[in-house]
Amino acid sequence: MLKTITPFSAGPRGLPREELRSHLVSRIDIFTLRLFLAVVEESSIARAADREHVAPSAVSKRLADLEQMMHVALLERHRRGVSLTPAGQALLRHSRRILRDLEELEAEIGEFTSDSQGARGHVRARANESALFGFFPDALSRFMGEYPNITVDLRPDTSTGAVQAVRDGAADFGIFWGDQPVDGMTVIPCYVDRLVVVVPQGHPLAGRRNVSFVQLLEFPMILQEPMSSIQNLTDRLASEAGQTLKSRIRVAGFDAVCHMAQAGLGIGIVPDYFVSARASAMHIAEVPLDEAWASRLHKLCVRNRDEMPAATGLLVEYLSL
Repeated sequence: MLKTITPFSAGPRGLPREELRSHLVSRIDIFTLRLFLAVVEESSIARAADREHVAPSAVSKRLADLEQMMHVALLERHRRGVSLTPAGQALLRHSRRILRDLEELEAEIGEFTSDSQGARGHVRARANESALFGFFPDALSRFMGEYPNITVDLRPDTSTGAVQAVRDGAADFGIFWGDQPVDGMTVIPCYVDRLVVVVPQGHPLAGRRNVSFVQLLEFPMILQEPMSSIQNLTDRLASEAGQTLKSRIRVAGFDAVCHMAQAGLGIGIVPDYFVSARASAMHIAEVPLDEAWASRLHKLCVRNRDEMPAATGLLVEYLSL
């Protein structure tokens, strides 16, 4: 597919770094960053203009001025829209951070200008399924009872996705388990749960006091989504044992694992609280895993603990061990 670089005037080459930094600080504006972000998210100048209620020509002029000021192309134009250059990727990352910081500033200033009492603010969080259903409901209920003016946008994710959302600035903090890459972030212990094996009633393992992972390899397993921390762990352990997992089905979510076990489609590994609440009604059983890794320490990650908004800091402190 043919593509052309978005035109811009080259300007003086070799602009000193300090001069460029001063140039940007004095001239860049928030509205232009919002338009740039809209163009990237919509992959179209026309759709971005419609979203921001401005003329497409005004958006194009702002972007051209921005590239002129930065002496670098930010976008590539295609027949079906636009995409980012490497420089555009860098600007996107910083634009999101700047706009997020301004939103957080607005929320914190609102705390001082409001007649309402107590801390205020909005927190964005990502959590793996274990935390979302096993830990957060009670913890959030208590926290929001103490801080009625703080709102929380809590979204489900895998452990890998939760960490990446924090790194990308899409979440203020994430809760995860396992060996996730967290370079440059602050990691705080959060809570502990335990993994067990869920089996149909009448299964050869039902009623056992405990079972090792190697013993599970004799039976068909209910696999979980590829990005799942549990699935990554079981794949690795099976490989280290020189075996492969027998499987009849792959599902997403612990609830689905329990239902598949109930239907006799295999055995699965889930947190103990998930089975305990369902075992009797679903005619399934849980068997403790005799493995050190079955006791899981979940962790909370943030980009920079010292720079968290007040509302985020309160919730992070509340959830920390």
